[in-house]
Amino acid sequence: MVLRPAVGWRWAVAVAAAVCAVTIGFGAVVGELASGVAPAVPESTTVVAVAPRESLWQLAERYAPGADPSAVVARIEELNGVTAGEVTAGAVLSVPIARK
Repeated sequence: MVLRPAVGWRWAVAVAAAVCAVTIGFGAVVGELASGVAPAVPESTTVVAVAPRESLWQLAERYAPGADPSAVVARIEELNGVTAGEVTAGAVLSVPIARK
């Protein structure tokens, strides 16, 4: 019969600490990458009239440049109780606006 040495508690604690450190480090890196991708949707809003053939996506890019357009479109829909397909030329909408 082969006897194996018992795994010491110090070794187990060292492995657990290493796993925690890697997990925390990975979370910090992912958080930095996510925060650098696109700024949040601006809090400030303005009122605009939709031009003929203008989409919510175009409004989002014009009034909140640098922000994630899909997030801005979702906020426009939420603010106005509409969906992109329901918006027609001449509609007056509240849209997020980036302050300069």
